[in-house]
Amino acid sequence: MIEIRKNTPLEKNNELYHRMIEEIQDYAIILLDKNGIIQNWNRGAEKIKLYKETEIVGKHFSIFYLPEDLANDLPGLLIAKAEKNGSASQEGWRKRKDGTKFWGSITITALHDNDNNVIGFSKVTRDLTEKKIAEDHLKMSEERYHKMIAEVQDYAIILLNENGIIENWNAGAENIKGYTASEIIGKRFDIFYTKEDRESGLPDRLLNEAREKGKAIHEGWRMRKNGSQFWGTIVITALHGKNNELIGFSKVTRDLTEKKLDEQRLLTYTRELEIKNSELEQFAYVASHDLQEPLRKIQTFAELIQTNYADEAFVKKYFEKLDRSAKRMVMLVKALLNYSRLDKDKSELTDVDLNLVLDEVKQDFELMIEEKHATITSEKLPVIKGNQTQLGQLFANLVSNSLKFSEDKTHIKISSHIVTKNQIKNPPLSLTNRNYVQIIFEDNGIGFEQQYEKIIFSLFQRLHGKQDYAGTGIGLALCKKIAENHNGYITAIGELNKGAKFMIYLPVDTD
Repeated sequence: MIEIRKNTPLEKNNELYHRMIEEIQDYAIILLDKNGIIQNWNRGAEKIKLYKETEIVGKHFSIFYLPEDLANDLPGLLIAKAEKNGSASQEGWRKRKDGTKFWGSITITALHDNDNNVIGFSKVTRDLTEKKIAEDHLKMSEERYHKMIAEVQDYAIILLNENGIIENWNAGAENIKGYTASEIIGKRFDIFYTKEDRESGLPDRLLNEAREKGKAIHEGWRMRKNGSQFWGTIVITALHGKNNELIGFSKVTRDLTEKKLDEQRLLTYTRELEIKNSELEQFAYVASHDLQEPLRKIQTFAELIQTNYADEAFVKKYFEKLDRSAKRMVMLVKALLNYSRLDKDKSELTDVDLNLVLDEVKQDFELMIEEKHATITSEKLPVIKGNQTQLGQLFANLVSNSLKFSEDKTHIKISSHIVTKNQIKNPPLSLTNRNYVQIIFEDNGIGFEQQYEKIIFSLFQRLHGKQDYAGTGIGLALCKKIAENHNGYITAIGELNKGAKFMIYLPVDTD
């Protein structure tokens, strides 16, 4: 029989090991027998679970578990798992002596004898309550954050993958763009862009800008599910992973349609004021010049007649001159009235067949067409929304202008095309629609020098003398006013003695 001497280094090491276990304070380290009965208790267990060793040794370790865990026999399942697999780990709420709860991370390890039979278990528990609370707060914050994004109504906030595929969708996106999440997730974000923007590659340019610079900002017309457009301001931000690799994009869109329309209305109102001021200046000129001329002649002729009333031939001659001046005065006043009435004609817009309008104008000028040996050819013209009377005046004035400022064998060619605003050369700011009907009146008349392009559309501005060509000088001004009344535009190209071409742009849509 071998004699075991006390106080050997092995015994001292064992004593130190047990002392270390007993005095550890951050971990509850306890010994269970094979039935789960507590056999010993360290300071960490007392600190975490609040039982003293004398209060707890001999009791079953399930005393630390909550009623719902006991109902599911969680302690028994953990023991069985540790016996089968060697160990079992779990995290969950546990109960202290005073009834309070803590979040424990536990590992139960099976202990074996020399024959590999389970003789008990070690159970190590760490109190992770503060970590759990922090994680729960973080999770709650993240949930609130995602909930906030999901329920924001005024902004469309969506997540795109690195290829621009939509991966999530908030209430604001549905409100602004009209799609439900189930309808749009999985589709590419360029579905919101107009055909012109897609063809020009705008969506991909914005993604590339966000990749290179971190974000891209843009404003423009976007498409809703129902096909209507809204003015959106968007910010696309690149999202990066832990290694700074691109993992996707956030895209925030705000509907600023009302703001854009207000700006356009303000711009239109400002432009209308400018036009009114310009017209007032023209009226002032008319009053001081064009209307004064026949008045001055009437006054002069009346004085001459009065001083030579005994000379019958003289009086007859100047009565005729006086009559012509009076008729000229009447014609000018009527022309001014026609021009001023255009502003007051707010008739409801209707579908106007421009082919019928042209037919009526040709009938009205039948005699003059015959006199000039003129021909008028036209392609099939469209039906547009407009004021029937005003469009009749527009066509009549343009046909009259071509017939008047031409020699014999006049040829007037009328054609039409659908164009976008971008295809119009130097369009005025007043053009806000995307698509326009371009109507072209082209003739082989006397033409004009291109430098006078703007002047010919002003009131009473004539490039040719009254003695050579009849008229009031207001016909093309009326055309300009009618085009503007339809939110359109008129311009001209001319070459002296080689003819003129008038282009009218009228919106396809009136909204």
